[in-house]
Amino acid sequence: MRKALLILDIQNDYMSDQARLPIAKQQMESTIKSINNLIGKAKEQEIPIVYIRNEFERTQISNLFRKFTAIKGTKGAEFDERLVIVKGKYFSKNKADAFSNPDLATFLSQQNINELIVTGVFVEGCVSATVYGALTRSFKVIVVNDAVGGVSDKSKAAALMKLAKKEVLICTSHQILEGEEIENGTFTAFN
Repeated sequence: MRKALLILDIQNDYMSDQARLPIAKQQMESTIKSINNLIGKAKEQEIPIVYIRNEFERTQISNLFRKFTAIKGTKGAEFDERLVIVKGKYFSKNKADAFSNPDLATFLSQQNINELIVTGVFVEGCVSATVYGALTRSFKVIVVNDAVGGVSDKSKAAALMKLAKKEVLICTSHQILEGEEIENGTFTAFN
């Protein structure tokens, strides 16, 4: 299986105390740290790294419910400065599902990628929508539970449980980085 690491929406408007729509404060540092560790390992193993971010138009009404976050061209739409940016591919989106940008599916197909390791925010929204988009396109999907953030610990746990019921493998960054054995066999995401 050819894998890619997807990093969703690690942007200023979601990842700080001053964010317009922050994830749970206690999840911020650990989420970024886990993602950065995965980026380092993916780079070392030459696994494609795909950065995805929201970029909404100022007049996009659907962004009203997101407190007008990640307006294209603003500081809030930029990647959080703590996120490690390495050579990788970048895609913007203006809907929850990253596959709403057809260039993402085209790129993954061109790279013969059939397994996605998904990280980012919000697990209840964009992460889940992207996972469902990937599943409908027959990708195998892994969600890294310590590399996703949510509105609260409770809503994050509920979203992860819901994803696990959809044939999505939920694991920790440590399991991926170390290739640890998990419930249904040996896990070798980066090996």
